[in-house]
Amino acid sequence: MSEQNKAVVRRLFDDHWNAKDEALLSEMFAPTISLNTPDGLYTGLKGAMALLQSYATPFPDFHLAIDDLIAEGDKVVVKWTFTGTHSGPLAVGRRVKVPSCIAIYRIEAGKIAEGAMAWNKYELLRQLGVVG
Repeated sequence: MSEQNKAVVRRLFDDHWNAKDEALLSEMFAPTISLNTPDGLYTGLKGAMALLQSYATPFPDFHLAIDDLIAEGDKVVVKWTFTGTHSGPLAVGRRVKVPSCIAIYRIEAGKIAEGAMAWNKYELLRQLGVVG
């Protein structure tokens, strides 16, 4: 079961996040998905879509590189590095790299049912020149 759950998270990163494939939402996430992030709580498929768009819009080339992947039972822990080039009004063309992002996902019936994510939002804002 753990290997199957790891495969779900790998697909989430490769095909949903990195490929920015919005069509996979209902395949990847349970309808009642709850994603707790440094940006707030995102719920339901609309929330999962909003989370993708909140990073794909200012960082159209963003990439999440999996650094570590651990699974036990219905939980998968993933550590990744976020990279991307900002296209927004504050720091156009500025390249960022945020390491050591972490999520704990709960997998239910082959779909992500719950996620708790943590990343260094301060470091992201610092690299964009928004904070000192």
